[in-house]
Amino acid sequence: LQAKSPNDLTRATAFLHREYEQTWYWWEAVELARKLVLTGFVLLIPEKNAFLRLMVATLVCSCYGFMLAAVRPYKRVEDNVLAVATSLVLLLLFLGTNWSTIFLGIKERYQGVDPADVLGFRSLNVIVDSMIGLVAVVLVFFSIGAIVAARRVAKIPTIRLVSTKQPPELNIVIGLTWHLFNSHIWSTGQDAVAVIKGELQQLLPGIKVFLDVDDLKDIGALEEYIQRSQVILFFLSRGYFRSKNCLREIRSSLEIDKPLVLVQEADPDKGGGTIQALRAECPEDLQPDIFDKDWPFTIWYRIDEFQLISLKIIAEALLLCSPNYLSQTSLPLCVPGEPESQSLAFSKTTLWASPANAGALE
Repeated sequence: LQAKSPNDLTRATAFLHREYEQTWYWWEAVELARKLVLTGFVLLIPEKNAFLRLMVATLVCSCYGFMLAAVRPYKRVEDNVLAVATSLVLLLLFLGTNWSTIFLGIKERYQGVDPADVLGFRSLNVIVDSMIGLVAVVLVFFSIGAIVAARRVAKIPTIRLVSTKQPPELNIVIGLTWHLFNSHIWSTGQDAVAVIKGELQQLLPGIKVFLDVDDLKDIGALEEYIQRSQVILFFLSRGYFRSKNCLREIRSSLEIDKPLVLVQEADPDKGGGTIQALRAECPEDLQPDIFDKDWPFTIWYRIDEFQLISLKIIAEALLLCSPNYLSQTSLPLCVPGEPESQSLAFSKTTLWASPANAGALE
């Protein structure tokens, strides 16, 4: 789990850890231990020491609540907020029970002593009503906080699954280092692949993308870097297939059957060209394995809205090669705020048709 490389055991026990951050995958055991202490172990304390039971339960709830607030083990912000809220509510209930027990004890054992002089409450009903009111206030306050937090998180432009509206689980095969390897030629692809890496790191937090300027230590170890990457991105631009090192990366990827994603630079001013022209540059023995197979393919755009589509295609390709999604053939993705996720509505619509454009009126 810590290596983000699931196996049969982690998949079978996913119901125990899927809601938690990778670092805190074991938190369910802590939660179960807390419940066991509150519902079982405290009963080992003799009944004559009932107040001690309440004190132990109050201490356990206090410590657990502080731990929850400090570590925030859940993946979803709203889950963390609600977990702290429920823990605080339980703590308040135990505190109310403590005060009620003390109130009754004073009243029964010390005749002539007014419990209000000690606790400040005139009657038991006042204690109960105060606790109920305080619990209600806490629940309302934290519920509003959870809603606000959830709405804020929902607006963060990160890639999410269309089916759940939640971020996908980004995993990697055991023994690999990078989710994606950017194969490109410096002269016509360096700026674009740098943008691809930066944007993917924002859209898919935790992704590891190999980029030569950041990760290359030894030019003689290109084949090793390919071996340690899960998916290989070929950035197709002018001169890419004429580069000796790019051809090393290509041949190494094909020899070990690495999954590919093809990204075409189409802007001639940026070193791009048509797919036919780029194919013509490619050695004939490599063309079928690159261009004739059904690899994920996209054109690289520089307009934000279109660029996001390209990034989603790349993200889907690498997610489908991760252990958690190997059994799926497609993985629809969305990004909060993108045009596709917004419904179009017009209060008043005016359509203009040019008489010079045959068929426009129809």
